[in-house]
Amino acid sequence: MEEPIIDYKHKTPDVQKQLEALREKPVVLDVEGAGKTFHGENGTVEALKDISFKVHEGELMSIVGPSGSGKSTLIRIIAGLETLSCGSAKLDGNTIDSPGPGRGMVFQSYSLFPWLTVEQNVAFGPQTLGSSKTDATNEAQHWIQIVGLDGFEKAYPHQLSGGMRQRVGIARALANKPRILLMDEPFGALDAQTRAQMQAYLLQIRRTIDVTILFITHDLDEAVYLSDRVLALDANPGRVAELIDVPLVRPRKPEMFSDPHFLSTRVHVGHLIHGDFPEEMKELEFLKEH
Repeated sequence: MEEPIIDYKHKTPDVQKQLEALREKPVVLDVEGAGKTFHGENGTVEALKDISFKVHEGELMSIVGPSGSGKSTLIRIIAGLETLSCGSAKLDGNTIDSPGPGRGMVFQSYSLFPWLTVEQNVAFGPQTLGSSKTDATNEAQHWIQIVGLDGFEKAYPHQLSGGMRQRVGIARALANKPRILLMDEPFGALDAQTRAQMQAYLLQIRRTIDVTILFITHDLDEAVYLSDRVLALDANPGRVAELIDVPLVRPRKPEMFSDPHFLSTRVHVGHLIHGDFPEEMKELEFLKEH
């Protein structure tokens, strides 16, 4: 007998309590009516339209959406690398209009300095912000330990695996003690096994330091598994389809991938992103008929 389907909005008392506690925390990031239009030789493209959401202290929110939904444009605006055409994005109530140490950024590409050791890469930010070499090195050692790279302080990026290099990137971003960590497809270039390991490391880091994270991913399983809430975007232009509470209690464990609450939420997010009958399914039906 098949297990009954659970409504993705259903929450156990523990999850409800967890989400209520999250909403009581201060708002770190406040995006209101955000819009972005690009003007070029081939005309005008509206990338984002009327995007509004808040991220609370200690929250891990994922952003998902189809191609053309403006996910990377949105995170670049929050990082201060792009400007808004309308609306606002505020960090702790202050308007974001340029890059700053309050936002740490982790990209899919590792973006490490190849001529610097792990320790020197992680210490680079604190030194740039005015810390002495000794203090910056001590700070680097602290974050290297948190991401589980003890013993690799003197290694160079080319001597590390992909997952290890991405952990260095996370440590380097956290060494500046940002108010929010912005992660743009950070595990997208990793193989499935390493990706699962990095998800576990990220959850462990979050439990250790209670960092606020905004996480972009194309992997819907990853989004639901990691997040407190998932922001699903529509495309052309990018706009909010739904902001979804994830009905899973923390700490998260791999066996939750088969939890009915996980599955119902994953299916709903998939419908939001791909529709009820995606093009891929149409192609399969066509093949069956021939």
